Amino acid sequence: MRKLFLFTAALCFCVSTISQSVAPDEALLAKTRALYDAPFTRGLVSFDCAVKFDWKQHFIDLLGSVPPTASPLVERLQTIEHRVFVDRSGATVSAIPKVPDLSAVAHATELEQGYTMIVTGGLNAWLPFGTNVILPIPPTKFTLEKANPSFTLTMSANNVQATILLDSDMRMTSVVSQLPQPIHSATEFSDGPSGYLLKMLKMSDPSNPSAGSQNTFAYTYQTVQNIQLPASVAITTATPESWRFSLTECKAIVGKVVNVAPPR
Repeated sequence: MRKLFLFTAALCFCVSTISQSVAPDEALLAKTRALYDAPFTRGLVSFDCAVKFDWKQHFIDLLGSVPPTASPLVERLQTIEHRVFVDRSGATVSAIPKVPDLSAVAHATELEQGYTMIVTGGLNAWLPFGTNVILPIPPTKFTLEKANPSFTLTMSANNVQATILLDSDMRMTSVVSQLPQPIHSATEFSDGPSGYLLKMLKMSDPSNPSAGSQNTFAYTYQTVQNIQLPASVAITTATPESWRFSLTECKAIVGKVVNVAPPR
C-alpha cells in the first residue's frame, strides 16, 4: 500500500511540474485535449460521495473465506461509514461522524488506515486525468509526431522528461516519465457521453521491473448533475491484493469554467 501511495503521488507531482514551460503546435494539442472528458475542466469544482466497501467480500477474495477469528474484525470495520471529498488538490476520506475507538479489536486500526489510503490513492490516481493535466498545458514545450498510425508526444522542462504514446484516435496508451521519477503508466479509455473516460491505469517502476511493483486501477462511471464521476474503483496492488469500493450518494459543486491565458 505504501508503493501505491508513492506511485500516485509521483504521477501527480510529475504532471503538475510539467505544467510550467513553453509549446509549439497548440492547435493539434487543443483538439486532442478536447477529446477527453475531464470534469474539472468542464465546470466541476468538487464532489463528495459515500464510500461503500464490503469487508467480508474483501477477506473472501483475499483468503478464500473469513476466518472465524476475523469475524469480529470484519463486523466492526463494516459498521464504520465513510465519505470522500475530491477537488483539484486531491481526495480526502473521512469517517462519519468520526473513526471510533478500535483499540479493542486486533488489527482494526491498521486496516482502517490502510483502507483510507487505498480510497485516497485510487481517486488521486484518477485525478490527473479528471483535471486533464497529463497532456501538456501551454506554454509547456512539447513535440507531437505522427508514427503511423499512432502519435508520439514528448515533453521536457526543468527536471521533467516524459513521453506519451497515443493511438490514431488520440487515446493515450502509455505515459513514460524519466524525470523527476521513472514511472511507466499504461492506460485504456472508454467512450463517454462527453469524451474519453479513463477505464484502466497500470503504473509501474520501469527502472526496477523485477520488483513486481505494478499497481492497477480500473474505473466505472456514473452521471451526477450531467457530469461523469467515478462510480466504482478496483485496485490491485503489487502485493498482489485487490480492493474494490463504490461511490454513492454523490453531490457535485459546479461553477463556471474560467480560461486564463498563460503568461508569455
